Amino acid sequence: MHSTRDVPAPFDSYTLLGELVATVDDLEQVCQQLGAWHSRVVDGEHYAGEDNRGDGATGTVTASAELQRAAAALGAASEALRAAHSANGVVRWFDA
Repeated sequence: MHSTRDVPAPFDSYTLLGELVATVDDLEQVCQQLGAWHSRVVDGEHYAGEDNRGDGATGTVTASAELQRAAAALGAASEALRAAHSANGVVRWFDA
């Protein structure tokens, strides 16, 4: 992890933003894929029902829906990060 409280070489902020975009994109993809997987699992084939905290049928459905919701939020975050990355790219940073 990079420390971002201070960026000693300001031009590195462009690279940091690019890395952040890539990381969020990867997280979005994992959430989409894991959500899709949860929507395809079959009780009795992939798992043995639910424990006493569940209602017996919706744990996988809820997990799938929440992962898709997380993927959508990460997609929105990615758009904002791409805009920040683009805006940062026009700044003429001093190279310490």
